[in-house]
Amino acid sequence: MDYLIPTELPFEFLNSRGITSVEHLQIEVVKGGLKLDCYNNVQKYLLNNQGEIQFGWSYSQLGNIVLKVTGHVVVKRPDNSLLCVTPSEHDTNKIFFTPDNSVGSLISNNKLPAQIHALVDDEIVQKFVKLDQLHNQMRLDGNLIGIEYIMNEKHLISKRLINAFQKFS
Repeated sequence: MDYLIPTELPFEFLNSRGITSVEHLQIEVVKGGLKLDCYNNVQKYLLNNQGEIQFGWSYSQLGNIVLKVTGHVVVKRPDNSLLCVTPSEHDTNKIFFTPDNSVGSLISNNKLPAQIHALVDDEIVQKFVKLDQLHNQMRLDGNLIGIEYIMNEKHLISKRLINAFQKFS
């Protein structure tokens, strides 16, 4: 199972977290753009085009059970429209995005943060979310041993997580 770009977001949940504005952005990949390298992709785009860096959050979901909100960088054009120039790791041409310049202050070791939220009240989903949050922190810290341990812990609960995934589909 992997996080995917959702076709629609759980807006009631987002509103409960104070997120009231989400934009659906087109992806137009910059020449030489790399997956998972949004900051540098925006920098490449700005070498030949007008605009500025816009920090914010992009969204992905694990079925109907977990929402991941990931720090992301897009282009803010002179007309204030937003454009994603980073190739999707999920083979899509659009993303959901919420501008938030505070994301820039959360960068650690040149990595953008993520927030992981359970969308259902289920013990194994809650455990997975805690592990994924810890995985994110270890990734930001560059703790490869911690990441390996967490990946093993996720593997140990994977069958029960698949059951929860199917239960809430």
